[in-house]
Amino acid sequence: MRRRAFLTVTGGTLLAPWAEADAPPPAVVDLHVDLSYQLNYEGKGIDRASGNLLADELTASGYVGLVLPLYIPHDVSKDGPRASDLEQSYRRLIGELRQRPPFATPGTVRGARPVQTWLSFEGAAPLAGASVRQVASWVARGVRLFGLVHMYDNAVASSSGRTAAFRSVPQGLTDAGRDLVERVHQMGGVVDVSHASDATVDDVLEMARSAGSPVVATHSNARALARHSRNLDDQRLRAIGESGGVVGVNFHGPYLVTGRRAQMSDVVRHIQHMVNVAGVEHVAIGSDFEGGIQEPPGLEDVRGLPRLAALLRAQGLPREVIERVFAKNALRVLAGR
Repeated sequence: MRRRAFLTVTGGTLLAPWAEADAPPPAVVDLHVDLSYQLNYEGKGIDRASGNLLADELTASGYVGLVLPLYIPHDVSKDGPRASDLEQSYRRLIGELRQRPPFATPGTVRGARPVQTWLSFEGAAPLAGASVRQVASWVARGVRLFGLVHMYDNAVASSSGRTAAFRSVPQGLTDAGRDLVERVHQMGGVVDVSHASDATVDDVLEMARSAGSPVVATHSNARALARHSRNLDDQRLRAIGESGGVVGVNFHGPYLVTGRRAQMSDVVRHIQHMVNVAGVEHVAIGSDFEGGIQEPPGLEDVRGLPRLAALLRAQGLPREVIERVFAKNALRVLAGR
């Protein structure tokens, strides 16, 4: 059963603070870090990438897990992302992970490498049509989450970023998209609706209800607090919670607030709102680190996560809520529980 926690961080009674003032930072599982993009298309290295992901600081900052999307830029070819691009990105990423502690490669036991990794897609058009049979092999190689679109409509779905100049498909899932979502559910994967249009989100939720599968939004925020098409309204936040899924709070400034630079307190506001609406078991961290984001001061890199936890503690959020949001909720979905 879904549990809700109604939290007040201003103008009301504060809940019990973090019990152990000197405790280590909470464990972190981040649902969206664009390391593959930086390695494959920006020429960055795995140690620092663009500056958000600092490999040597991960364990001290509490990180125990990362979801790494195999994002392919829209303009990689005249036909857009191809299956060969996914294969190339996968090989490069896995090769780098194998060479660099503390990363454990997907599907391996953490052991001496304490940061577990999973893969995801951020734009699944290369799996459309006859290629839908490849879903099983990708799941076997560590892809857990299947994001359907990025900034543009594609062969499987319409995007939240669609404009009059880029309307290439009807709103929602295409026939190929429905086939893909059905295959993902059959293979035990989870569909990610971040970047999807509202109509696509609704179509995915309907199919997930029929299949008894959760839905995730790996890096999206609350539209009630920042009116942006990339964010989710309360109805859809609630529906994702009811599916058993999670929504990862994104650190990109324009998705946190409009008209000014975002602050860490705005991240707290989104966490509070999303917990109240979706439920305490259905909110996670989806930083969007390495995605060219505009980070709030104090959250410029992975070392900011303990600072965010401290601010949440200072605002009265209980330890259990922080631990769920930072890792436990994401782990439940990633582990298929």
